[in-house]
Amino acid sequence: MNFQDTYKRAAYLDFFRDTLLPEDFYITNEPIDFQTDITKKVVKIGEVPSLDLPVFEIKHKSENDPRVTLSKEAFRILANYGKQQALILFISTKAANFRLSLVTLDLKLEGKKPKTAFSNPRRYSFFLGPEAKLHTIQEYLSKPGRVKDFEDLKSRFSIEVVNKEFYDSIATLFTFLTGGKRGTGKKAIDTGKGLLELPQTTDDTIKKNFAVRLIGRLIFCWFLKKKKSKSKDGIALLPEQLLSAEAIKPNKGIGVFYHSVLEPLFFEVLNTPIDERNNEFKKEPWSIIPFLNGGLFAPHEDDFYKLTFNGISEHLNTLIIPDDWLKELFKVFETYNFTIDENTSIDVELSIEPEMLGRIFENLLAEINPETGETARKATGSYYTPRPIVEYMVDESIKQYLATKTGIADDKFVTLLSYSDEDAYLTEIEKDNILNALDTIKIIDPACGSGAFPMGILQKILLILQKIDPDSKKWLKRILAKIDNTLARKEFEKELKSETINYIHKLGIIQNSIFGVDIQPIAVEISKLRFFLSLIVDENVNDKEKNRGVKPLPNLEFKFVCANTLIDLPKAEVAESKKSQSKYGPKEYKGQNLMLEATDEISELKKLRDEYLNSYGKEKILIEEKFRKVQSKMFDHSLNWQGKETQKI
Repeated sequence: MNFQDTYKRAAYLDFFRDTLLPEDFYITNEPIDFQTDITKKVVKIGEVPSLDLPVFEIKHKSENDPRVTLSKEAFRILANYGKQQALILFISTKAANFRLSLVTLDLKLEGKKPKTAFSNPRRYSFFLGPEAKLHTIQEYLSKPGRVKDFEDLKSRFSIEVVNKEFYDSIATLFTFLTGGKRGTGKKAIDTGKGLLELPQTTDDTIKKNFAVRLIGRLIFCWFLKKKKSKSKDGIALLPEQLLSAEAIKPNKGIGVFYHSVLEPLFFEVLNTPIDERNNEFKKEPWSIIPFLNGGLFAPHEDDFYKLTFNGISEHLNTLIIPDDWLKELFKVFETYNFTIDENTSIDVELSIEPEMLGRIFENLLAEINPETGETARKATGSYYTPRPIVEYMVDESIKQYLATKTGIADDKFVTLLSYSDEDAYLTEIEKDNILNALDTIKIIDPACGSGAFPMGILQKILLILQKIDPDSKKWLKRILAKIDNTLARKEFEKELKSETINYIHKLGIIQNSIFGVDIQPIAVEISKLRFFLSLIVDENVNDKEKNRGVKPLPNLEFKFVCANTLIDLPKAEVAESKKSQSKYGPKEYKGQNLMLEATDEISELKKLRDEYLNSYGKEKILIEEKFRKVQSKMFDHSLNWQGKETQKI
């Protein structure tokens, strides 16, 4: 069975009958009465009586498979049909790729008859067709042979197994690059000092931080290869000829690929508007790579990025990443399917998705500490929180906030936050009250790690907006109302109207509501990467427009901050009755009320922060300078407020 072929029903029926399913599987051709704007035709093509498992073929008109929408429609089909599980082939009429999914749910019972209401819906999918990578489906679905029972079938659609295998491969390569030992017994390896050489340092922590940042950036770039324009040929944001195992040519082991391709890709292309790039990067294939902004690839001090006067890397011979190592890393990437669309609790694709950035970070972070992994985890608090727990925390937080703000009954929020229910069953007044509440919601995760909780908040607020403001007219109005400058507001409105509704929803949520703090700088970087990907997945890529229609990503420096939230902010220790003199005259202060004198500066900082979000280039630098000047002014004032004896730095 060649899973890279375009879909043919007969081939998959043979596969089900001869290889995968129990021997009591039989073929049918039973049309199902179900049509929507997305789903065009449903046919029951088979049945396995011993597993109570129907097999459906769903043809839909979406080119990119809107996963959550199709999942919810599949759940409705099962509920209407009175089934709790099914194998479903999702076939697009507009694309050659397709998906094979295991769909499960729990039906609610009334007497002996199942109602159409359902709970705990799940869809687990393999990506198939010409662009699919074969390793996962061959290794986990086909190779084990016939299914023994339903639990056996369910185990073959396990994302945890795929994630663990992928991580183990990355972790082994990480160890070869940075040095040290991995594994026990016969599988133990000792790589000595490692393959990575950095200029003027052998510091183990710097090496491992560099390696984690490099792997994170490369995985991000691999995701960019999966985002394509809607043109006939579907051109990717990042071309295969620049970033692939095949692109690394044999060169006697000298590590030049990093300096000749990756360094310019990171720091001179993705980080620079097309018309400001050096001439060599204004030509194809470099020219088809859009400028992304967001500080995403701004060089860190420990990136050791510096060019000589003639544009050659100053550290060509002192920063060495062997080409052979990069080739092996790319081969691992090419073994798996990548998807830029984050999995949700109801829809899981057996591919590498953005959450994997978080898992890699949270596991490799333990190794950055030179002590044992367990000690490092305890020292940094770096633990992966399972998705179901994150979702529970997200749902309860939003539910309590909305109930407090709107006075709406709790049971309505259960429906509102459920992927299972299409209708929110709310009045227009209730919908407006919820929109008003979401317009002012602020969430902060004081130990955000790789951004699991903030990302969960984004997904659930997005779900709410899809139900109560599906055309995004009210939400767009609220986004624009926050921009004071009339000309800037009109320009921003024009740009947003060319974007998808999900993009508009997400940008508003990120812009106004979400904040994260973590003590680990890399955690902050990974959180940003996930939010950037969440926007990119909903961008409209148009090859004929400037920058291919891709809007520069927002700057998230004020959204995700590196700091220790367990340390108190400095407190003003001024007695209640004490008069404090400043150049503004005498004033009586009580504790934190000292900051009231800085109202104008605080307002100015807020304004600069909002302008900074969507700035880049010279404008971005100018805003940064203004921000620092206002901060300095506030610091000077604070010296007068508190007096020399009460300063805390």
